[in-house]
Amino acid sequence: MKNRDNLCLTVCASALLICVLIIGLSAAQTSGEQNASSEDSSSEDEFPYPRGTAPPYGMMGWETGTQFLEDNATLVHLGWSTYITPQQFVDNVNRGKQLGISKYLVVTGGPQMESESFWEEVRGMGVTDDDFYGVYFPDEEGSPSTLISMYTGMKKYFPDAVAGDYLGDMQTGPDDEEFIPGLDVCYFTSYTKFHPERPHAWVYGNLISNAPDWKNAGKTVYLTTEAFGQALEVNARDPDLNTTKKVADRHESQVVMGILGGAQGVFSYAYKYAEGTPGYTGWEGFKPKYEEVWPWIMNDNRTLLATDVTSGRTNITSDPGGTISSVTAYMFTDVDGRILVASSSMLDFTESNGTASDATITGVPEGRYDVLWENRTVNVTDGTIRDAWEPYEYHFYRLQNDTGTE
Repeated sequence: MKNRDNLCLTVCASALLICVLIIGLSAAQTSGEQNASSEDSSSEDEFPYPRGTAPPYGMMGWETGTQFLEDNATLVHLGWSTYITPQQFVDNVNRGKQLGISKYLVVTGGPQMESESFWEEVRGMGVTDDDFYGVYFPDEEGSPSTLISMYTGMKKYFPDAVAGDYLGDMQTGPDDEEFIPGLDVCYFTSYTKFHPERPHAWVYGNLISNAPDWKNAGKTVYLTTEAFGQALEVNARDPDLNTTKKVADRHESQVVMGILGGAQGVFSYAYKYAEGTPGYTGWEGFKPKYEEVWPWIMNDNRTLLATDVTSGRTNITSDPGGTISSVTAYMFTDVDGRILVASSSMLDFTESNGTASDATITGVPEGRYDVLWENRTVNVTDGTIRDAWEPYEYHFYRLQNDTGTE
């Protein structure tokens, strides 16, 4: 009897120990999962973001220089060419890994990528979705069917890869909607002074004409701060670019136009200019500001406000975009209901004849607003903001809460 009691006690103790171990293991597993989840969550707060999430900004580099490494470029052109073989594609992916950017590599090539066999061969060499972020298809591809064929072939073998292309001049070719099935990401460009026939507000006009179609289709829209050669040079014969500051101011101004036009992120082409040039300075100076206002931009709850320009030039015709007020303003609301009013002059020095525009913005909630980065506030009591905008100038007004803080 005693032995039987001892046996029962032993069995019970063993069962209890097993339960304790199971509970302990479960707790450890839960803790581990929570920690992993926490780590995943924190990693999503960094740039570049995981697939499916639009990053606030990025730097695109070029394999012939080192600027993209110094600035932590997230998209890098490797092997830019009009012809690329599957082996060259794989070589580019491996080169990206060597540079430490394998997850966010953008590789480029020519029309060979239209063939499904191209992607099948790349897959057969052991490349997976995890080896590269996506593909930047041939620059400014003029044929929607070509892009769609490339996209279809890539997605068959790399369903998680992202397809992007620069379509900054679509109004001169096929309708922008024709390109939508062939891309996940569309890059609309800004030019500091590359196309003098285009008004300064062309950036904004291009986006307001095209971005809604892309966003309604679930695609991501970026502004690219692209500039070439003379676009970043000080030119004493051009009143817009006769000082380094004006070149940098124009660069910043066009990023703001991207915000007002509806871009969800900004990419700067680092390889286009070297550190210390006006274009580089303009982007680097605005980047921390962009980070500050990005929560409002990404929430995409935005309303065009009425503006009444009381002095200076009142409007400008942007093709595309039509007639645009020379001072344009939007009210943004973030996920917490906070209000941000973003405004900008749409004019450069030539278009404005160097004259500031006085304007009234209406439809603004009452309260005290911090004017970001300007060390001043404005008090709205009648639904209006009255201010002045020099050429290229922008103002961002953030509504204080009841305690007078952010």
